This record gives sequence, structure tokens and C-alpha cells, in this order.
Amino acid sequence: MTQRVDDGRRRLLALVAGAPVLGAGALAALSGCAADPRPKAAPGARSSLDADVKLRWRAVASEQGLLALHAATVAAHPDLAPRLEPLTAHHESHLAALRDDGPLPFGSAADSVAATPEVPGEAGAALSAVADAERAAADACVAACLAAAGPRLAAVLASIAASEASHGVVLS
Repeated sequence: MTQRVDDGRRRLLALVAGAPVLGAGALAALSGCAADPRPKAAPGARSSLDADVKLRWRAVASEQGLLALHAATVAAHPDLAPRLEPLTAHHESHLAALRDDGPLPFGSAADSVAATPEVPGEAGAALSAVADAERAAADACVAACLAAAGPRLAAVLASIAASEASHGVVLS
């Protein structure tokens, strides 16, 4: 049984890696995967938490970081706002999907972003920095998807990875 899940996840990742821009129909198909019946959060020390909870927490932090980068970039370069607004909306949707999967441990720690990202002074360089961050986040989501035990989390992470990979392409 585990082998079938792993093979399915590998096929899904191969599809995601080969087609960085997924349409709404493909994203809807990904969301139809079976729900993971295990609890998503548990009280106690971080080391005792379910591995999927940790993956989801890191993905939330990554989405918050990208949202902070988008906001800082728009604040420094208001002329980039029309180009970044649709992508920012995607990140807000990603964050909502990750949070809908259950409570996150340690309260508001996952709700805060440590520092305001630095934005290059030139608009082209700032946009390039956002594109690089999007590609790095997509790579991190692919790695997290491979590590996920639950099929629902793996599917959510795969769809986020595809979206972020497409953001990198759109911004390049």
C-alpha cells in the first residue's frame, strides 16, 4: 500500500515538474485527493509533533514570507503592484488552504514574520528578486511534498509548488 502511494506521489510530482503552469481544472483535481485522517496538530514539544504538521507549518511560514516580500516590493515600487496583485492573491489562497487543514501548533508564532524583506532599489532587480524567491519556494514545496506522509497534504503542497513555479515563469 505504501508503495502505491509513493508511486502515485512520484507521478504527481513528475507532472508538476513537467508542467509548471496548471489550469484551474488540474488544481481542482488535485484537491479531490483523499483526506488524511490523522490529527494535524498535537500539544507538546515540537519534536513530538506529527511530521506533516511540521511540513505544513514551514509551508505557512514560507507563504507568509512571500506575502511580506510582495508587500515590501509594492511599497518600494508601487508601479509593480498591478503585476504582483494576482500573485499575491494566490499566496493568500495558499495560506488559507494550509490553515484550513487544521490548527497549527504554538499559537501565533506561525502567524508572524520576523523581519521586513529588503527590496532592491531598481524595479527590475526587485521583480527579479521576487521571481527568484518564488522559484525557491516552489522547490521547497516539491521537497516537502515528497516528505509528506498524508496524501491530502502532498496534494496541497504539489499544487502550491506548481503555482509558485508558474509565478517564477510569469515574472521572468
